[in-house]
Amino acid sequence: MADKRAASILLVSHFAPSRAHAGGLRILDIYALIRERCPGTRLNLYTHCRPGVDWSMSEAQKIFDNIYLSPVEILTPEGFESLRDGQKIHYDTIDLQYHPAGRQIKAFRRLGSKIIYTPMESFVRALPIEILAVISGRRRTTIRNFLGSIYYALEEASFAFMADQTVCVSESDAAALRRVTPNKRVSVLETGLSAIEFDDDLKGTVLPVSPGVKPRVIIYVAFFDSDINRAALRWYLDNVHPLVLNKAPGYVLKLVGRGDLSEFAPYASPSVDFIGEVPAIAPLIAQARVGIAPALSGSGLRGKVNQYAIMGVPCVVSPIAFAGLAYKDEESIFVASDPEMFAKRCVQLLTDDGLSARMATNAHKVCLERYVWAAKWRQISAIYDLGENDAERGN
Repeated sequence: MADKRAASILLVSHFAPSRAHAGGLRILDIYALIRERCPGTRLNLYTHCRPGVDWSMSEAQKIFDNIYLSPVEILTPEGFESLRDGQKIHYDTIDLQYHPAGRQIKAFRRLGSKIIYTPMESFVRALPIEILAVISGRRRTTIRNFLGSIYYALEEASFAFMADQTVCVSESDAAALRRVTPNKRVSVLETGLSAIEFDDDLKGTVLPVSPGVKPRVIIYVAFFDSDINRAALRWYLDNVHPLVLNKAPGYVLKLVGRGDLSEFAPYASPSVDFIGEVPAIAPLIAQARVGIAPALSGSGLRGKVNQYAIMGVPCVVSPIAFAGLAYKDEESIFVASDPEMFAKRCVQLLTDDGLSARMATNAHKVCLERYVWAAKWRQISAIYDLGENDAERGN
């Protein structure tokens, strides 16, 4: 059978692929694997870099043949061609990453044979979750933001209809999009553990640090400029943190990740450590006893759960954060919906060495089996039309 590999791919990414954020790291990992498995494929990148958000482009420079940096945020075919001095080129595949890039599907059609669209986090799936959260009083929002959520969900549904293939980061996101659009070309490529961020840890078969020697630390890794993550943190600090502190005196909550946490200044105490942005999160995760993902709304795949698991850190998650994950409740993860149960599970993992070790080992195993990028090569090959021959070599 002839090799059908794509000769050329243009990645159009609203946020520059970088280690600075989960979406950018996901893109780097996918394209690094394509570069490794299909070295003859021409890979070009068109993006707008925000140094304060995207950090360095050094990793992308190792992967892409050409990088075209737009001086403005809106990425259009005309802007791309102007960076090429008007020189026209046709691509086998154009990969539009993030919601804003989806607005250019029709425009980019003339430059590519196949259009792929990745929403990264589905507004269609997030909308009913947000409605329930507002009705129940677990989340506050404004009329303007609520109407914006409806508008974005409608936009996303139209993008999925127009694209040749829509790629979701979780099965839950994909199922939501399939329900609202007649376009059945909606597939799933779950986010794997980054070989860039966790390379050494992915090679190991044992836990990096035994739970029994760790201090009583709970870690929350998140992008705190997100309204969803800030709402989750406030819920935890108001409702769960006091309960955990009462049962496990001396425990410390460590908050790690980019974003402005100044609104949480009133919560400052010896039991809350505002660490913020760090160049590498693996060492901090490894020293924690418990990881949490207390999301109240939103969509996508909670990659932080996999980051906890690969470092041997068991975690407690909300049902929304658990959706789409391969872990099993009470076996390799704890799922809790109310503050009392969330606190109880955290305390158990903080104080019971045997339970913590079992949960950590089980989570670590699931992570290595399900969330390693190399194991997803067949899916990547199919999405980007890289050819059956390459797919066979990737198994």
